[in-house]
Amino acid sequence: MSDERELYKQAMGRIDELIEEVFQICDDVADTNHYEKDWVLDRFREKFNKARREST
Repeated sequence: MSDERELYKQAMGRIDELIEEVFQICDDVADTNHYEKDWVLDRFREKFNKARREST
């Protein structure tokens, strides 16, 4: 496997880990504050998208 393909594979693996971390943090926030998990994920998505638009 080429170095470029290996780097891509590693990057995608890390992205999968980040997704799991975000889901866990959102679950923890929902549980701690007695919020609906879907509501927390939706608010996170909104804020993430806004921050992404503002950073470019």
